[in-house]
Amino acid sequence: MSLEISNTEKKPTWLLHSTAGACSGGFTRLICQPFDVLKIRFQLQVEPLSRNSNNSKYKSIHQSIRLIYKEEGFKALWKGLLPGQFLSTTYGLTQFLVFQKTLALLSITEKELNQTSSVHFLCGVTSATAATLVSYPFDVVRTRLVAQKSNQLYANMRSVAISMFRMEGVSAYYRGFFPTIMQNSLQGGFLFMFYNTFSKFSSTNTSTNTTVHDDRINSVKQFSSGFLAGVLAKTIVYPLDVVKKRLQLQDFVHSRDGFGKKFLCNGLLDCIYGTIREESINGLFKGLSPSLIKAGFTTALHLTLYEQTFKLLQSLVNNF
Repeated sequence: MSLEISNTEKKPTWLLHSTAGACSGGFTRLICQPFDVLKIRFQLQVEPLSRNSNNSKYKSIHQSIRLIYKEEGFKALWKGLLPGQFLSTTYGLTQFLVFQKTLALLSITEKELNQTSSVHFLCGVTSATAATLVSYPFDVVRTRLVAQKSNQLYANMRSVAISMFRMEGVSAYYRGFFPTIMQNSLQGGFLFMFYNTFSKFSSTNTSTNTTVHDDRINSVKQFSSGFLAGVLAKTIVYPLDVVKKRLQLQDFVHSRDGFGKKFLCNGLLDCIYGTIREESINGLFKGLSPSLIKAGFTTALHLTLYEQTFKLLQSLVNNF
């Protein structure tokens, strides 16, 4: 997380960190949204994700892409993009700002930030928790849009927000929040910890590179470290992601005609138990393949773009 950059900057500001986080989050969402659509559709399907299942609507990544394109059009692969952009932008802005502030507080000096894995895990948990509190309503709205067929019930982000408020109250915007805060906090902690570990292992050093060739090599190392960190962190917390999505749609489940068997549950533990009872332990890892692809590329893009954007912004400020 701009570790070496932060060690050399003269006056780190909240504006640079938050702007870099917001920009990297928004651009990453635009590129990786189709993976998110597939992941959510897979997570909400009770029937098995298998080519041999006659009752399953979605059976594989390739088959699902073709089916969504056939039934809903190409644009459906970017369904929920607007609330997703709000989610990613506010999440990235808050996460990187809080991370850098927390890291500075836990460091001995301003010039030498603490590079230990345990500190990065703690800073990651803190920053992810704050970011989730700020951005969570956008996550619920996005899930509702992605879960339906084109304009089946909600026409856009605004109609989702208004309908939820009128029909279900303010609490609906935070449905499934407990497993989400658990998932995001742990994932944020593991993500920053793994990224720090892999970055040090690959000798990533943005502060000493001076040539274009070195910068390109360094970007590849950042991308690789981010990809591995994203995959490992997502795998560890993935069952909580499945439970979260299913809890978010409990008041919306009766509007999902045509998607297969409806899944009903009441609370975190009941959702976990019901998923295992109906679908075995594999149900808690449903949609893992597109999720890991998305997590790897999303994290790699997010962290690399953050590092490079922050470096650019800092250079512009210093030369101003």
